[in-house]
Amino acid sequence: MQTQDEKQEEIDQEAVEESEEFLTFRLGQEEYAVSIMRVKEIRAWEPVTRVPHAKPWECGLINVRGAIVPIIDLRKRIGLADLTYTKHTVVIMFGLENAGRERVQGAVVDALTDVARLLPSQVQPSPQLNRGRQVHFAQGVVEHEGRMIVMLDLLKALDAG
Repeated sequence: MQTQDEKQEEIDQEAVEESEEFLTFRLGQEEYAVSIMRVKEIRAWEPVTRVPHAKPWECGLINVRGAIVPIIDLRKRIGLADLTYTKHTVVIMFGLENAGRERVQGAVVDALTDVARLLPSQVQPSPQLNRGRQVHFAQGVVEHEGRMIVMLDLLKALDAG
């Protein structure tokens, strides 16, 4: 027969197994999260090769170990004002599935904040505030340790179309 502590430990272990880890980062004053399973690597900002006629949020291309990787400014993509890149600016490299093959795409963010373990039941649907870009790119919101975090729809946010 299990003690109360053993039962609670078993419940806690089940919750850990059902939860998922998310990388959280800042864009302006807001905090966003993406599944850590999509993150390939994190890099410091480096100069890019510009592409003619690129959209305003498309920074350009970089060479990562022989692979040409497009980089977007996630801040501009969701409609926030420009911010000058510094030595603290971060590029998150994401792995995305495309026609059965993985492609890598980078996104510039203001700063990394945390790795959070969240249960699917904690995520609430995106608010229906207006038809603004931020709502468009949100797949949900979660309150975690006193912070409101927007769960970013990565596929919509990184789609350059």
